Amino acid sequence: MKKGNVMKAALVAALLFTALPVQAQILTQDKPLLHDMFQDQAVLQRDRPIPIWGWAAPKAKVTVTFKGSTSTATADKTGKWTLNLPATDAGGPYDLTVKSPNQSVTVNDILVGDVYLCSGQSNMQFAVRQVRNADTEIAHSTDDRVRLLSFDRKSTPTPLDLPLTPIAWKPATPATVTDYSAVCYFFGRDLAKKKKIPIGLIHASWGGSPIQDWTPASGLQALGAYEEGLTTLKAYAKDPEATVTKVVAATDAWADTHDTGTKAGWHAANLDDSNWGEISLPRVWEEQGRADLVDLDGVVWLRKHVVLTEMEAAGPATLTLGTIDERDVTWINGIRVGATVDYRTERSYTLPPGVLKGGDNVIAIRVVDEVGGGGPRSPADKMALDFGGQKLSLAGAWTYCVSADFKKGLPKPPFVPWPGGKGYSTLYNAMIAPIGPYGLSGVLWFQGEQNTHEPQVYAGLLPQMIADWRGQFGKDLPFMIVQLAGYGALNDQPAESGFAAIRDVQRRTAATTPHTGLAVAIDLGNPRDIHSPEKQEVARRLELEAARLVYGEAASPRSPSPQSAVRQGETIRVTFDRQMTTYSGTRPLAFELCAATCVWAEARLDGDTVILEAQPGAIKVRYAWSGSPVVNLYSKDGLPVGTFELNISGGN
Repeated sequence: MKKGNVMKAALVAALLFTALPVQAQILTQDKPLLHDMFQDQAVLQRDRPIPIWGWAAPKAKVTVTFKGSTSTATADKTGKWTLNLPATDAGGPYDLTVKSPNQSVTVNDILVGDVYLCSGQSNMQFAVRQVRNADTEIAHSTDDRVRLLSFDRKSTPTPLDLPLTPIAWKPATPATVTDYSAVCYFFGRDLAKKKKIPIGLIHASWGGSPIQDWTPASGLQALGAYEEGLTTLKAYAKDPEATVTKVVAATDAWADTHDTGTKAGWHAANLDDSNWGEISLPRVWEEQGRADLVDLDGVVWLRKHVVLTEMEAAGPATLTLGTIDERDVTWINGIRVGATVDYRTERSYTLPPGVLKGGDNVIAIRVVDEVGGGGPRSPADKMALDFGGQKLSLAGAWTYCVSADFKKGLPKPPFVPWPGGKGYSTLYNAMIAPIGPYGLSGVLWFQGEQNTHEPQVYAGLLPQMIADWRGQFGKDLPFMIVQLAGYGALNDQPAESGFAAIRDVQRRTAATTPHTGLAVAIDLGNPRDIHSPEKQEVARRLELEAARLVYGEAASPRSPSPQSAVRQGETIRVTFDRQMTTYSGTRPLAFELCAATCVWAEARLDGDTVILEAQPGAIKVRYAWSGSPVVNLYSKDGLPVGTFELNISGGN
């Protein structure tokens, strides 16, 4: 067992907490002889050379013994060593021993099988305990062949060699499965039963995260649209305090130009806010039931009147607000008392003498939110005036007024690229880079909801991220994408849809990128819940893609894929790659024909072809183009056709 690594990881994490940027590669002597991925109960990838690595004294000779054979390597001038063990069949358990002139490490109960990395946002993070029949699934989860490893949700501005917090391989049991990724676990569980081999699962996901945060900085740089943010991120890694100060000032300058409330002086104590709306805090404003807040990304001003005694006003005080999504500037009685640009930071502003007064005091907060839920979101006890231990709660009624809406074309403030889950490359740096070149059979990817406002951008990002990850794990690494499940309002007329557009990007990426598959989940969603509990079926459909891409089962069932849309006389024929059927009726639903606008199209099925009645001027065919489309077109194996858009060829 690798002793000392847990203490080492805890020490590193403590240092990182106090020193904002992560300097992960500081001292060779602080790094382990054997990388943290190699621990008791690990699963190594079968049937190919097995990369092993770690750190020793510069130029030291290192020996690795596994299955009775010994391999050697020499540490480079930085102390890093690496070697490949010979390929081996599935099996185990085995011991792995690594020795240098002054160190020795042995890890036990090592299995050899297939290893998968599961990543994305909240639908991949969604735990086994949240699925339907969770109690039964958990009670029957014990299987020593299935080994689980999970990365804590961490972020850093630079790539790491090692995880920020301790990681450990653990066999599947009710205790280890309960909070593990449901999609990842069900995929591995079923695969272990079918293939009768060990399966290793590595889970690294973050709810609400955009794909930009999972893409290495080099990949974002290659796309050419992220230079300013990457420059800021690099500066933050070197000097966080100065960079935060600079971004706060830039946000202020932006607000001075673009924000109505700032220009009108809404921070002033004597502002008449009697006609403002009322909400209850802390709670993100999208959940307040207010029409002007329900889908708002922009700037909202919050105000609250607080009556204090002369004694309360005269003593030392601290204003605490918890976390605010995403950035704030806060005033009391017209005096600025603090500003924060990181949504993860709990606000705690020490108030200078003279800010508070006996009688009426006015707290004003300018909140800027660019994506997702906006406003204060911590527990209620985090919002308070603290008078040296005596707290006056600020939770409850506040007045509000919207002063800017980004969806109406307002320029956004300078980007803050370092907060994990909303930044550039920071999740890759802390949760993917530390995996190193660990041997994998494939990647399961369930993400895209956070990028539905920018499908054209996503069309460049998804293939770039796949290429970057393959640069780390292997150029032909199978990549299996979940096409987003249905979510959002039902449409009675054709309309634009960010969810549909992202699904089509996922489809096109899978179709044009080698060794990439698509698990269609359009029929597994819920119009009112972005987190459908149908994770067993998502995992089954991913397993079907793995059967084809990883295990060479070319005849594995697949969702039908559209091949062409051709005008023939008064019809348009949409051809697919396999025979299909319809459920709950003989006619396929959810087809549209588009010219300047889109209209519903009458459709009938003929084997592998859907025949549409042509519309004048139509240039595109769309299918299932909404957040929550009603679909009934399936393969003969019961797999749905996913969202797509095709240009029409032939004729006029």
